[in-house]
Amino acid sequence: MGYRISDLPDAILGRIVSFLPTKNTVATSVLSRRWKHVWTSLANLSFDDRLCLRPPASAYVVMPGFVDFVQTVLLRTHPGNIDSFCLHCSRPIDLSSVNFWLSSALMQSVRELQLYLGQQNRVQLLETIYTSTTLEVLKLDSDCVINAPCVGTCFPTMKVLHMQLQNLDNSLTEKMFSACPCLEELSVHAYFDADDSRTNFIIASSTLKHFTLTVVIDTDNHFSEIDHTVMLKAPNLQCLHIIADRLGSYVLEEMHCLHEAVVHISYAEWSQAVDQCYDNFCPSFSELTFLEVKLAGSGWRVLPIILHSSPNLERLLVDKECWFEITKEQFGWIESDCVPQCLLQRVKKIEIIRVQGDEDEQRVIEYFLQQCKCLEVMIINCKALIFKNQRKHLRQRLSHLKRGCDGSELLLL
Repeated sequence: MGYRISDLPDAILGRIVSFLPTKNTVATSVLSRRWKHVWTSLANLSFDDRLCLRPPASAYVVMPGFVDFVQTVLLRTHPGNIDSFCLHCSRPIDLSSVNFWLSSALMQSVRELQLYLGQQNRVQLLETIYTSTTLEVLKLDSDCVINAPCVGTCFPTMKVLHMQLQNLDNSLTEKMFSACPCLEELSVHAYFDADDSRTNFIIASSTLKHFTLTVVIDTDNHFSEIDHTVMLKAPNLQCLHIIADRLGSYVLEEMHCLHEAVVHISYAEWSQAVDQCYDNFCPSFSELTFLEVKLAGSGWRVLPIILHSSPNLERLLVDKECWFEITKEQFGWIESDCVPQCLLQRVKKIEIIRVQGDEDEQRVIEYFLQQCKCLEVMIINCKALIFKNQRKHLRQRLSHLKRGCDGSELLLL
């Protein structure tokens, strides 16, 4: 079998080894004379200092040999174009070397760039990244200084952009993303300082289809007044994912194509602050048909707020995700005075996962079964730690609940 593989053309061998980490691909050169130069045709380059053998004990010490290895590979590879370049540096590294590597990749018409520089301070992006006419995917898992062009096009061929933003300028994001003519997928990890003046985080894009926003507020005071507004202007947006560890204000405009959303609220003190932010926190999802809600520490009482904002919802997934101890008062269910319109007229499928059989969960399930007039199926997915007799008791109790739709099916997994 070994001889048969070696008989394959260089192009096919290069394609096979391209799925390996670059370190392992280069190591194939010792297999035989036939394999000595196969790796030099690599188009996908991935460098990760965590894969180096015998790293120094201290994480703050430069990885010996890593810079030389990257340098050698870049000098000896000779593809017509680099398809992807991934760099993961968990230890300190000379930024001049990083800039040289990125420049080399850009000069070879790189299509995808991924960059993680864990031990560095803020990294200044190369100006050529903003103007590259081949770069389609850029993933920045580091705090980078963004100096996008003030006028004209930015990232002219970019389709996928992931980035972290700190110390936001009120006009930066609106100007930058609206100047990206091809942007379809955007993921932003935004850090807001609660002590700063009001920040308007504006995303404006006529081409954007998928948007993920993670909001982190840098404050130890859970009940401090947070004066940050997220404004989203994306008429072609189809999928939205919001992850927030504090309450804020969200404004969505012209969301006629939005049909799928995930709202993940990890705010642990929702029960004490919900009255202050009831009108501002949840945006209106007028055209939404699928919604996933991850409750974390926010509690069941966030559900009516979100459901009232989604009048055309057809499918609902509720994830009772909670990785810390929380009291019943915090997670307690409070029935709203008015039943959400979507439950009465639209919702056909509901799934609740990580159920453990407590009283509040049963009240929520009972409420949904009684109020959903078009419900076809409700799926209850229990936690793995629930004992068999608890599941049996829960199944018996749920099977006797009155239902708003006689033909609805209840599945307990």
